[in-house]
Amino acid sequence: MDSAQASVAASQSTGVGNEGASVSTADSFTPRELAAWRGLLEVHAYVLHELDVQMRAAHGLTLSQSEVLIILDDAPGQRARMAELAKEVLPSSSGGTSLVARLETLGYVTRRAATDDRRGLYAELTATGQQVVRVARAAYQEGVRSVFLDRLRAADQVALSVISTRVSGGHVRAPTQRDPPPGPVADTSPRACR
Repeated sequence: MDSAQASVAASQSTGVGNEGASVSTADSFTPRELAAWRGLLEVHAYVLHELDVQMRAAHGLTLSQSEVLIILDDAPGQRARMAELAKEVLPSSSGGTSLVARLETLGYVTRRAATDDRRGLYAELTATGQQVVRVARAAYQEGVRSVFLDRLRAADQVALSVISTRVSGGHVRAPTQRDPPPGPVADTSPRACR
């Protein structure tokens, strides 16, 4: 075995690959890691499903349609670029276009060409959409509280906020002007949690 082969064999046996990244030779996740990951996925799926059921029952709109209305209501001038809506609600812009098209058919939004960029489109709330969004927002907030927030202690909410910020690299969407100001934040550093 030459020195290059010996180096590769040594790095594989210590769990470090050529790039310095850990190479697993055993199970990929510890039970704690797997419980955290699966728990996140299961809670996410459960909460979204329950909210969607509640939103449909409350006013006949899907959760995603309701979120579009709420995002537009919070946006300056109650309008937003189609591309931005697609990023906030769905991973694909074609899915966002379909969502807005359905809301436009219902008379809740209109689409207009951007004056500064003829290729860009804006979605804007109509007067009817402004009325519907009030009901949608109330149902949304009630659903989020009953399905999720009411089941967490205040310390859980703070910890979840800290985790979300850390995992997203600080890219978690900032609160809107309609969100209440945050209360005092507890010290959740490892030193304080011992």
